[in-house]
Amino acid sequence: MFFWLALHRKCWTADRQWRHGLQDDNLCIMCDQLPETLDHIILGCIFSREVWAACLRTFCLHHVISVQEQDIMTWWTDSRKQLPKQIRRGFDSLFFIVGWNLWKERNARTFDRSSRQLAVVLQDILDEASLWMAAGFRGLRAIMAYGQ
Repeated sequence: MFFWLALHRKCWTADRQWRHGLQDDNLCIMCDQLPETLDHIILGCIFSREVWAACLRTFCLHHVISVQEQDIMTWWTDSRKQLPKQIRRGFDSLFFIVGWNLWKERNARTFDRSSRQLAVVLQDILDEASLWMAAGFRGLRAIMAYGQ
C-alpha cells in the first residue's frame, strides 16, 4: 500500500503539508537541508543515500547502481534494467524494503522524535529481507547469491 501511495505522490511529506498550508516549513526531517519530497526521502537525502550505499555494498550491487535524487519510479526502472534478469525480482523487493524502512525512519523522527543510526536501519533492512527469504521468496536469495 505504501508504494502505491508513493508512486501516485499521495504520501504526506513535509513538502506536501507545507504546500497545503499545514506546516511552517518543508525541510527534510532527516537532513534539514532540502525540501522533504518522497523522492528526497527515498533517494536524495544524505541519510538515505548512506543507507542505499550500505545496502548496495551488502548485496554487491554498488558497482552497478548509483543512487541520486530523481523520480523514484524512473530510478527504480532504470536501475533494474542495469541488472541481470535473474536478480531483478530480488532488486524489486530490496527497493520496497529499503524504501519502506526509510519512510518508517522518517515517521519515527517526525512523530516520535527518535532516530536510529545507519547501522540499525541497515540491520532492520537485512532482518526484513531474511524474513522474506524464510517465507520462501526466491528473488532475494538470487540477489544474495549474486554477490558471492
